[in-house]
Amino acid sequence: MDKRIEELKNDPNFLLELNRREEEAKRDRDIIRLYDVLDTLIALEKSDKSRIASIYNLILEIALNSLHSKLESESLFDLDNEYDHYTLRAIYEYGIDHYSHNRFDEAKEIFILLSIVNENPVFKGAMQIHLVAILKKIPFNEFLEKFVDMEAMENKNESFFILYFFDSANQFLHQNSQLIVDAIREVKNYR
Repeated sequence: MDKRIEELKNDPNFLLELNRREEEAKRDRDIIRLYDVLDTLIALEKSDKSRIASIYNLILEIALNSLHSKLESESLFDLDNEYDHYTLRAIYEYGIDHYSHNRFDEAKEIFILLSIVNENPVFKGAMQIHLVAILKKIPFNEFLEKFVDMEAMENKNESFFILYFFDSANQFLHQNSQLIVDAIREVKNYR
C-alpha cells in the first residue's frame, strides 16, 4: 500500500485529476466528493495545510447549513443516506475537535444536536454517551480509555464515529441521564 501511495504522490496525471475533482466538488458544494478529495490528500500526506483547511472549512460550512435547514424544517438526518451520513460526519468531527481541546461548552452544544437530529438508536445513544462525558468534563483521552471499545471499532472498521463502548458506558449513561434532559431543556429555553 505504501508503495502505491508513493507512486500516486509522484503521478502528475493523478495529481491533475485530483485537482480537477477538487475544483468540481467545490463548485458543486458536494460534501461527499469534497470528503473524497480531503481523505485522498490526507492519505497522500500532502503537507499543504492551507489546502486541507480550505476543503475542511467548506465541508463544515455545507454541513452546518444542512443542519440549519434540518432544524428549520424539523426533519431528521438519515444515516443510511450517504449525503446525511457525510454531513453528520463533518458535524461530529467538529464536535470531537472541540471536545479533544477541552472546549466543553462548544462540544456540548454540538453533541446535544447530534443526539436529537437523527432517529438511529445506536447513533443517538453513542452521541448521548459523548454528551454525558462532556457535561461531566471528562477529558477526551480519558473518555476513550474508560468507555470506548477500540477493538470493536477496529473490527467493525468504523472510521467516522465512535459507536462501540464497554458496558460501563451504558451504566454511565443511565446514571447520568438527567444531565441530558437538563442540557436539552437549557438549549430549548435558550432559543
